[in-house]
Amino acid sequence: MSLALEPPRPRILIVEDNYLMADAIVDVVRDCGYEVAGATASIDGGLRAVEQERLDGAVLDIDLAGRRSFPICSALQARGIPFLFLSSYSPGTIVPAEFRAAPHIGKPVDPHQLGSALHDLFQVDLLPASLGNGVLDSLPAGENALLRACLESVVLQANDVLESAGTAITHVYFPVEGLISILTGASRETLIEVASIGRDGMTAPGLLLGDRMALGETMVQAGGRAWRIPAAVLRCAIERSPALRRHLMGHVAHALRQIVDTSMFNGRATIIERLARWLLQASHRLSSTRLIFTHDALSKILGVRRPSVSVGLQILEGKRLIRSTRRAIDLLDMDGLAALARLGDR
Repeated sequence: MSLALEPPRPRILIVEDNYLMADAIVDVVRDCGYEVAGATASIDGGLRAVEQERLDGAVLDIDLAGRRSFPICSALQARGIPFLFLSSYSPGTIVPAEFRAAPHIGKPVDPHQLGSALHDLFQVDLLPASLGNGVLDSLPAGENALLRACLESVVLQANDVLESAGTAITHVYFPVEGLISILTGASRETLIEVASIGRDGMTAPGLLLGDRMALGETMVQAGGRAWRIPAAVLRCAIERSPALRRHLMGHVAHALRQIVDTSMFNGRATIIERLARWLLQASHRLSSTRLIFTHDALSKILGVRRPSVSVGLQILEGKRLIRSTRRAIDLLDMDGLAALARLGDR
């Protein structure tokens, strides 16, 4: 579910006579956080939209079934509505002098280039100064601007599956709240968490290594707000910006280290030690000592039977490290849990 953002998002008119191209442009415009006020394939349709719709901008093809879209440009200009050309014509070849200041993007549509052009066209930042995610907020200014225009705010619900093994990665998520698990296994019955993602991370680290298919299941464990960006847009952005690629690759390296560390720890630690370690990590990522997780959820995360989780929680409670109910776990002694979790590193 998308969150409403203030100020209201600019409404964009799409003028394109190729149905498939128009559909692609609509998707990019929406993915970049703007509203589509309408799409038309003709001069007359464009003029009606300019006259009747509330518009903040437009994306126009130059050639509409053999006719030039310049009458629409004149109508837009008369109303002070900015526009840009998305056309296979070379810039400046046939565009009248009065419209040559408008941005000109070549075909086929480049999602990142179009998103950046729209952002520059309106000079409106739809997003707050701090996005609440460590990966995004640590981006250098130039790379931050590359992504901001194409981020969408969403609310994730517990048990949402963002990726399934063997399916194409469609979006990359940057959590602001909540907790996301990356799980792997030979079947759904043998899934186990190999990494968790909070407000300091991002999903789909393999995308930056060229892998477009999900290797495991990415599931929301605790719901909350997140930013997301279409995978195709992010791939295009990192191809154009080596600095952005370097920055994000640092977080990929961190994610891979976490996967390795978790796998090594799980291989030699007891269930009690693994449970203590996971509770500490979840507390850190959620910024809370009260965790709302059922025994069933913990058993799936740890890849163990539910009774084993129940016994483990009872042992931790007996050591006065936690207080546990059916759906909530209060962490009482963080230092004690940390000392117990380190036993698995011997």
